[in-house]
Amino acid sequence: MRPLRAVLASIKTRPGVAAIVTLGFAWGVVIHQVGWAQLAHFAQVRAFADGEAQIDRWHWETNDKAWVDGHFYSVKGPGTAALATLPYMAIEALDGDKLARAAVENERRTAHPKWHPDSVVPLENMGYDVHRGLRVQARVEDGTPIVWPLTLIAAVIPGVLLLLGVRWAADRFVPGYGTAAAITLGLATIMMTFAAECFSHVISAGLAFAAFCVLMKERDGPARRWMVFAAGLLAGLALTFEFQTGLVGVVLIVYALLRTSDRVRRAGAYTAGAVLGAAPTLAFNTWAFGDPLKLAYSDAVTFPGRSGHDVLGLNSDGFFGITVPRLDSATDLLFAGRGLLVLTPIVVMAVVGVFLMRRTHRAEANTILAIAAVYFIYNSGYWLPYGGGTPGPRFLIPALPFLAIGLAYAYRRLPALTLGLAIPSALFMLVGSLTYPLIGKQGIGTWADWLVQGRIEHTALTALGVTNAWLALAPFVAAIVVAIILAVRATPATLFADYRVAVPAVLGWACISALAPTLARYEISPLNRGNQSVLWLIAAGALLSLLTITALRLREGRTQPKVQAGAPEPVVGRELAFDEPRS
Repeated sequence: MRPLRAVLASIKTRPGVAAIVTLGFAWGVVIHQVGWAQLAHFAQVRAFADGEAQIDRWHWETNDKAWVDGHFYSVKGPGTAALATLPYMAIEALDGDKLARAAVENERRTAHPKWHPDSVVPLENMGYDVHRGLRVQARVEDGTPIVWPLTLIAAVIPGVLLLLGVRWAADRFVPGYGTAAAITLGLATIMMTFAAECFSHVISAGLAFAAFCVLMKERDGPARRWMVFAAGLLAGLALTFEFQTGLVGVVLIVYALLRTSDRVRRAGAYTAGAVLGAAPTLAFNTWAFGDPLKLAYSDAVTFPGRSGHDVLGLNSDGFFGITVPRLDSATDLLFAGRGLLVLTPIVVMAVVGVFLMRRTHRAEANTILAIAAVYFIYNSGYWLPYGGGTPGPRFLIPALPFLAIGLAYAYRRLPALTLGLAIPSALFMLVGSLTYPLIGKQGIGTWADWLVQGRIEHTALTALGVTNAWLALAPFVAAIVVAIILAVRATPATLFADYRVAVPAVLGWACISALAPTLARYEISPLNRGNQSVLWLIAAGALLSLLTITALRLREGRTQPKVQAGAPEPVVGRELAFDEPRS
């Protein structure tokens, strides 16, 4: 009983940390079906376990691959695979494949088995060989339970650490609101889905954000070049996991040099750390291609055909597929069916919060805005803005933890508006996580349809033999509810003085979500036949939001005399004493 009492006491004294850990549990309990990106990482893991760089034996499982000098390679950075190789070898040594097959047998007994890739063999991706396609699909199905524990190591745990870092950073600027910012990042943005998938975005973003935190800490005291070196090391490691995260490192070196003391040596320390952090990538490239600066990305397969590499050059335009930013891509990133303003309008409040932050912490706020702008411009110039079938623009993930600091300001200054936009954002991400987040241009109406049909994702309980999908999902739902309750307990009470602004803002979001995708034309509009189910999701998000903030406003009105009789509440719309200006 003593350990249980200790845990309960810890939850009572540190509800913010408990909220983040509980959300991490929710991420980890779901076993998502896998796609090309996860399988590219998994192929690299198995290749590393066999002492190889090439993925020739597994290349038909994914089209996120490259063809270089007669061999296939994963186009992903080597960091995620390197991190997961030893755990994979341990799973193999402990006969984990037998447990995986047992889990697959349990999953097949459910009403909607989902780990099998497709009911129809995609012949154009299997060399036009039906038998090969069936064998590959069976291997993918059997491998899904093995990818799950690797996801815990490469995505879920790093995601929890990232949220803890966001909480720490946000509390430095707006004490008490760090938990709200972190939980909103993890629940109401595409972090919700990618922290539970075997992608490298979350861990790379976490390393880059850690570099920012180290530099912020260094600015609190005398100049310390070893901390600048450590920040560069973390930024370099981020690049090892996801090449595009190197853009954060470029912005952060400017932030590191804002201190006027000894800029040359500070730049040298940061650069030396970054090169050391990137050393695993340089070593892998030398091993695989004989050239430390060559990336498989430049020889990515466009169309596999019969050979698996019939057409190359997927990213041949511009610089690795990045050209001049295009207005239509920028519009799609914001207003398409999977756009930021449609699915996760809470991002708007994060940006607003960062601008509020500029009044007192200009250097940090400008750094955050620069990172957000760089990634949006880069993403607008990439030939595939959403990075394939994803619940939002995944290439913008590195900027999200930085922007999340702005949520702390937004919750304090504009609580009703911020909560009002966080609720539909969280609803969309939850529904996507419950069904299948990696959708394509068919539109998010698929989520609503699958939710009604009960075609939901399986969990660890499914692997253990629970065949009722909703019962298997109970730990996930319970963990989400508990995380929200704990986050509320960890956040100071704030008056909803902006309620009259929040109501029209939520209604305006609903109109944008319903109408804007028709103008963006990137995918099926909610007004088109076959995708109108998304209108139910929009209506549900708006209704849930309005009911929640209205109920809180009414409760606030009933308890207002008690609040006035006690300790004074923070005044909305006014800077508080802890906002001391910083350079």
